[in-house]
Formats: sequence, structure tokens, C-alpha cells
Amino acid sequence: MKILITNDDGIDSPFLKPLAETFAENHDVTVVAPRAEQSWIGKAMSRRGTVEMETHTDFPGPAYSLSGTPSDCVNIALAHLCPTQPDLVISGINIGHNAGLSFIASSGTIGGALEASLQNLPAIAASMYLDPEAFRAVSQRDKALSNDLEDHLVHATRILKTFASSFIENHRPQYGQVHSLNFPNRNLDQASIHKARTARTLSSSLFERDGDQFRFAYKPLETLDGDEDPTDRNFVHQGQITHTIIDYSTIDQKSYK
Repeated sequence: MKILITNDDGIDSPFLKPLAETFAENHDVTVVAPRAEQSWIGKAMSRRGTVEMETHTDFPGPAYSLSGTPSDCVNIALAHLCPTQPDLVISGINIGHNAGLSFIASSGTIGGALEASLQNLPAIAASMYLDPEAFRAVSQRDKALSNDLEDHLVHATRILKTFASSFIENHRPQYGQVHSLNFPNRNLDQASIHKARTARTLSSSLFERDGDQFRFAYKPLETLDGDEDPTDRNFVHQGQITHTIIDYSTIDQKSYK
């Protein structure tokens, strides 16, 4: 297959190159990712100004970074940078899970996959749950991945490659659908993929005030679901891999029935 890979953590994400390398073993891979981190930006696009491009030679195939958003990356890649139209677009692997509606609605990783699906291309968004200490270390890029986390990441990329190989045939992706996978932070050899609905998370205050200024300060989100409900959030916290179909094409259907 011909595969376009993007993310919202930036071209220098330690999770990006291992994913590209795993898929390049059997597929033609093009990487187009933001120049800098673009988390929590959803499907925003650069309406004003210009988007600048840099070429990267340290990936297994054509690779570019753009000064825009994940959705910019996919839109520009499909029109200008991919040698031919890809068979599949993968966004991720995100540093941190995208389980629960609050995360899904805000995620640049989901946004990049959504841009592909709205161009009628099969789209997978992949994310990984991390404990707070690992999340800080990875997101701040202050040191190399630990051996355990690196092994865990490579294991996740291989599970994702296996999933992608049968994805189009088995899941019949359709216009407006994003297939979201969330990997747990441990024991992937004991995990299996569970279909799950997205958790109903409460989007409470995420800013701290300092006089007339407000600074983003993430706080754990509350949920309206019980601990035993079969949601993406519960499964991934229990050490399982979740598969959630986010179908944007059906958003307005109930109101017209």
C-alpha cells in the first residue's frame, strides 16, 4: 500500500520515525508532519499567512515538515507532496491517549485523520496512553526513550501495521469515518483489540488565571461513565487496545429522522 503518515506532536516526535520505519518494511511511506507540536488544535487549518515546508532526509521515504497544523499537512500532502494518492492515511502515534469525547474533539491527531476521511480516504488515528512521568519525559523531549518504552512503542507499531494490512477489507472504512486506536501503557503482549464507544468526558476548566492572563494547565477529566462501562477510556486504562469508529458523516442524521 501507499501510506501517508502525519501526527500532531511534530516531525521530531520520538514516536514518529519508528512508526514510519515499521510501515516502510512493506509499504511505500510518505511522512508529512507539523514542524512543531500542534496538540489540542483539532482540525484547525491555516486560513491566513503561508505554510512553510522543509524536507527531511532521515526517514525511510519522502518526508516533509510544515509550519501548519496536522490538517494542513494532510491537505497539502494529498494535493502537492504525495507521489500518488495514498491508499491509507495514518495520524499518530500520539503521545498520550485520545480516549473520551473531550480528547477526540480537541485532538490534532484526530483532526489530521478527519481531513483525510473528508477527502474520502481511509483514515486511522493512533494514540498511546502514558503514565504522567513518561508523558512528561516524552513530550518535553528531554531525554531518549527508555529501552522499555522503545520496545513497547515498536510493539505498538507492529500491531498497528497488522491492523492496517486488513483494515480496508475487514472494516470497510467510509467517507467521514476516523478509526481511532488507543494503545495501553503496558503489556501489549497480553492485550487484545476491543471495539469500544468513546467515553463521555466532562470538558472542565483547563486554564489557570494569573491576573488578566490565562495559561493552559491540563487537569484529569471527569467522566459520566461508570468504571465498568465498555468505553475506550476504561479499556485502555485496563491495559487493552481500543478501536473506536468516529463517524462524522452521521452527526446530523438523528435530527432529520
